[in-house]
Amino acid sequence: MADRQAGGAAAHEWANGTLLADLGDGSDAVKVLLSLGTPRSYDAGEHLLIEGLRETFVLLLLSGVTKVTATSQDGDTALLAIRLGGDLVGEFAAFDNKPRSATVTAAGRVTARRIGRRDFLDRLDSCPATARAVSRMLVRKNRWSVRRRGDFSGSPVATRVARVLVDLAEDYGEPRRTGVLIGPRLTQAELAGLVGAKERRVHHVLGELAARGVIHVGYGRTTVLSPDRLREAARLAQDPPA
Repeated sequence: MADRQAGGAAAHEWANGTLLADLGDGSDAVKVLLSLGTPRSYDAGEHLLIEGLRETFVLLLLSGVTKVTATSQDGDTALLAIRLGGDLVGEFAAFDNKPRSATVTAAGRVTARRIGRRDFLDRLDSCPATARAVSRMLVRKNRWSVRRRGDFSGSPVATRVARVLVDLAEDYGEPRRTGVLIGPRLTQAELAGLVGAKERRVHHVLGELAARGVIHVGYGRTTVLSPDRLREAARLAQDPPA
């Protein structure tokens, strides 16, 4: 459960687009953040944070993949974001001391450091580089939420898979000669957990996208060969808002 402790973080190359990657792998700012709080571990399907709860700690994710969801006005569940090792979650409540605005769920095994509100805010006050990096992270999250507030659960599995791949490519993608390499190494089981579908169905959708030349899948890494066609499959506008 959430109270189980996890081992400390080892040397790590954080995925492109995460808070810790922004601060610089091995930097003093990263080392201090990794020393704060206490280690925790979570199993697939376990909640790290729950919408509506009054609690103010933040979680610095060290490994694994999580999905951030919230209840829409019509009662359905909307996928708001995907967060992985190197990212921070729970900072909204730390800043405004209000109930959690979303639920964060482990898509597979996840480890993190649980940092108290006071320690987190004190670190921002004492380290301008960390404060600036968190501010940039908040801007990215806001831009993402503006363009992705629609209901997710009502979409077909193929659309949900494509949409998650678009989000991963835009948030954590690394440009390569042949396309955009999705930074996180996602298993098909983790991807299935993110989209709320059976692993077999996700495997079929990925195979269809690969056969159409939209993506290339190999050794746990996915490369987006045609971002426009992937956005088409995700039923999204071709050009993201500026």
